[in-house]
Amino acid sequence: MDQGAASARAQAWRAVAATLGACLVVTLVGWAALIGPSQVFTGPGPTPSQETTTTSEAPIDEVEEKDRDDVAAREYGPTTTVVANLVGGAIQVLTLAGMLLVAYLAVRRGLTAWRLRRRYDAPVDADFETLEGGAPERVRQAIADDTDEQLRLLLDGEPRNAIVACWHRFELQAVDAGLPRHPWETSSEFALRMLERAEVDSTAVASLLELYREARFSEHALDEAHRERAATALRAIQGQVQVRQRTVGREESTPPRGRR
Repeated sequence: MDQGAASARAQAWRAVAATLGACLVVTLVGWAALIGPSQVFTGPGPTPSQETTTTSEAPIDEVEEKDRDDVAAREYGPTTTVVANLVGGAIQVLTLAGMLLVAYLAVRRGLTAWRLRRRYDAPVDADFETLEGGAPERVRQAIADDTDEQLRLLLDGEPRNAIVACWHRFELQAVDAGLPRHPWETSSEFALRMLERAEVDSTAVASLLELYREARFSEHALDEAHRERAATALRAIQGQVQVRQRTVGREESTPPRGRR
């Protein structure tokens, strides 16, 4: 798990580095667009040394500089300058947006890594449900107390509705036993967790669950044969509960060896 988290963080930092590199390239392109191609690749060049002369004619370097300015003015008119300014401004805005996006992603990645580190480093708490609410003894007692009513619901009425009502009684029994339901659990998952806590026959539980899903989600008719199969599974579960209660009762009443 630690290796997976480290790999995820490494991939995140590589993505951030790539994004920063792209922003740098965009910034350079924006700078080049603002100053114009002639200034990037040519420019005025080094300032020539001024030599003292007694002639009244203008120096040749000044004439050449003026000629270059005239040529640049002819090549880049007012329209070209406006377009260049607009493009440069747009590039600057995009560059700033990219930098803000990178900062946001970096902060979000950092927060995610921090949360993951807290989750992985947090000590695993014991399941206190087994000590108080949802203890196996309480779950088995809740099932035993509801035996007659649950069987009555299964044997009365139309088979489909009877099977559904029978399964839903397990949810009420779990609540009576103090077993809390997790937010992500479906009703079937909640009932299954309660039956696993009771340590009953898994084959009978699976059979009754299959019949419940068939009654709950299928469209074909269910008959008395389905009801009888459900009753057989329910009686097996209730019988297992009684056996476990007697076994636990004997273990608690038997003194440890060596004690008289």
